[in-house]
Amino acid sequence: MAADAQAPTEVLVPEEAAPTPAGDGIRLSAHPRARRHIAIAKGWGGLLAFVLVLKLSRGAGLPWPDAIERALVGGIVGYLALWAIAQTVWRHIALAELEDLRRRLVAKAEEQQSERERLIAAAEAERAAAQARAEAAAAAPTP
Repeated sequence: MAADAQAPTEVLVPEEAAPTPAGDGIRLSAHPRARRHIAIAKGWGGLLAFVLVLKLSRGAGLPWPDAIERALVGGIVGYLALWAIAQTVWRHIALAELEDLRRRLVAKAEEQQSERERLIAAAEAERAAAQARAEAAAAAPTP
């Protein structure tokens, strides 16, 4: 029993374990419309936040250097905020587009399957009719 206690233990991994998928998966950076719209949103978010903070800072009576410093920080915050919002929106849009594509592909596959089944049934009916005609011709007496 002491020999069994000192035997090395091994972790057994099932051979049919699914391998990790290779590739990058789905990325918004590869989606042309998403990439463009996210870039536009980031630009407008930074610019509008900069202008808004600058206007509010100057309206509060801050000197120009302080107002510009705050506006730069506000612009960065606006840039990041609109980037996060655009990413979230486009993630949902991309998933909806994928689901729509999946549904269309499933519908097309089902349509093709039913067409195949119809053609197979027609071919089997034609073969059965030809076989029946051949049997009838063989059974008919020749004059």
